[in-house]
Formats: sequence, C-alpha cells, structure tokens
Amino acid sequence: MDSTKDLLIKKAYATPSLRQNIFNKGTIFLYCDYAGYVVQNEFGVACCIVYNRTISVTAKKLLIEHDKGSNYGELLAIAYSLELLTKALTKHQPKVAIIFTDCSSILRILSKQHFPHHFYENVRNEILASLDHLNNMFPEVKVSVKYISKHKKNNHLHRMAHNEARHVATK
Repeated sequence: MDSTKDLLIKKAYATPSLRQNIFNKGTIFLYCDYAGYVVQNEFGVACCIVYNRTISVTAKKLLIEHDKGSNYGELLAIAYSLELLTKALTKHQPKVAIIFTDCSSILRILSKQHFPHHFYENVRNEILASLDHLNNMFPEVKVSVKYISKHKKNNHLHRMAHNEARHVATK
C-alpha cells in the first residue's frame, strides 16, 4: 500500500462519520470516481469498497476513443462499481449497499427517458439492468446510488477512489 493511501485510511478512521461506515456490518459502501485526461486520451474509473473494517480500492483503465463528457465517465464508474458489488455480495451479506458518486445529476440521468446521445442511454440502461439483476439475485439487499454532495469534502474514502482513477488513467 502506498503512503498516500495509508494516510487517507488513517484520516478516514479519524473522521467519525467515515469511521462509522468502516465499522458498519449492515451496509457496504462503494465510493466511485472517474478521471479523464482528454488531451492525452487517457481515462480511468475506480471504486473504494468499505465494509466491516475492510477498505479496498480497485480501478481499471478505460479504452475510450474520444471524450464523451464527465457525466458519461461517472456513469461508467457507477457501472464498474456495480460489477464489483455483484462479486462482493456473493462474499458478504449486508442489508444495504450504497454507491456514492460525485455526479450531481445522477438521479436525473438514471430516470431520464431520452438522451441526445445514444451512448448515455446505453450506459444508463446497463446500470439499470445491473441494479435489476442485483435486486433479483439479492432481494434482501437494498441497493442505491447516491450523490455524495457536500460529504465529498474531506471524504478520504472518496479521495482514495479519486486518486486511483487518476493513477490508472495515466498508466
């Protein structure tokens, strides 16, 4: 583990609102983020998974031909988090799963019926299908996607996802 990640974990434990998430046995928290460097054509997504005293961060580089906007990238980060959540739910048995995103318009995007660009609709449909699939596979787990809002500031768990998305994009 690198020193920046170690420091962020220590800060997360020292922050009461984050510490309660770390020790929570009933809820799994996923903090996702997207990073895009348009000029270099480098993009990445990452997710920090927090459950019952464990914190893990994972990321993947995105192979995108051209930039489609940060909201599109944030949707890809949510889709990536849902992939990870599916694996995590087979291993853990929380009652609730919350995916946090810093996309302020996430609820509007997920409920929107028509899009000016088909790629938004495609990834939105993928997210909704994943949520439906999780609901069918794990009906006892309430899964939700939420905007992190003001909780993003000084949120060291989200910062870990942010840093890892940036790092993997430039690899």
